[in-house]
Amino acid sequence: MKSRLLGRLDTDIKAAPTPFAADCLRCERAAYLARQGETDEVSRELEALRKRYSARPNSELSAWLHLIEGLLCHYRDLSSNARDKLTRAHALSAGAGLKRLQALSAAWLAHLDYLRMDAASMARHVAEALSLASADHHAALARAKLVVAQAYHDGGRFDLARPWYDRARLHATADGDDATLSAMIWNMASLRVAGWRQKEACEPAALGADAQAMLSADSTAHFDDMLGVKSLRSLQPILRAQVCTLLGRTDEALALYLSHLPQALGQGMRPVEGVLLADRAWCHLRAGGVDAARADAASAASALLLPGDFCDRAPGHSRLAQVYESLGENDAARAQRALATTAWAGYRIDQARLVDALDSAVGATPG
Repeated sequence: MKSRLLGRLDTDIKAAPTPFAADCLRCERAAYLARQGETDEVSRELEALRKRYSARPNSELSAWLHLIEGLLCHYRDLSSNARDKLTRAHALSAGAGLKRLQALSAAWLAHLDYLRMDAASMARHVAEALSLASADHHAALARAKLVVAQAYHDGGRFDLARPWYDRARLHATADGDDATLSAMIWNMASLRVAGWRQKEACEPAALGADAQAMLSADSTAHFDDMLGVKSLRSLQPILRAQVCTLLGRTDEALALYLSHLPQALGQGMRPVEGVLLADRAWCHLRAGGVDAARADAASAASALLLPGDFCDRAPGHSRLAQVYESLGENDAARAQRALATTAWAGYRIDQARLVDALDSAVGATPG
């Protein structure tokens, strides 16, 4: 199914009043395709645009090209190079007084800030995007409001996240931006799983099976299949594997981890390698694979020693404690339990920091 946004952009390019206006629309089209994972087509478009403007550089085109390159880096493998490209797009657009591009690049920088749990920078970039974007700049407003929604959600305040999700959905729908709608489904599903993990580790008495988590994981995969999205596709089966593990369907989870984990790690999931290997160790153990469980547990423990966010490390240590307890390795289990306690406490501080930063920058009610 062809994206509604792509259809509109194709029509607008043909009707553009000037060649330069058409090229700016081509940039917008390439940015969308980058998010869908159409790497080859986007690369060809970038090369053509660079050649066309090599003898007469233009600030707006240059800013667009940096933004597109940043999105390519992010959606290819979550590369850290994306930040440098998007920062350049932001600086160029701000220096040239291009408010629409500045708002859009600020919104994407807020997205990257959120991923590395930089609450203060995220809040600044969100506030900038929301203040600069006009009411009809749906691309910037959808992304900025989605960042707010997922940060509130991650902070344990889904009550505050819900209206921001609703506003982001309205902007994406108005723009025909199916890729953002797909991202919203993915974010809500992955954050539901994260919340379930936290409850499993910290409030086991309150834990119940979350059927919606599996429905959400399946929905994001089906929606991307319908749109033909190619970017970061190995993350979908890994999300399903995590849900299956939480549901106790460990044979199904193990098959998914064995088939898709190597590719997922190559597509940017290296920071969460520890928790995924800990899950796989648990699945091996439930299947009777004691030696494989020990090997994965050792690799997971090593991965969790590397620098990383508390939200990624805490569930890994909790799962490893469970694995080592089942293996009868009580000293290792106690050590992992202590590390988990520290990491969960750190994550709760990070959650509070997200909520406080957003409350100060944008307030709880979206405009």
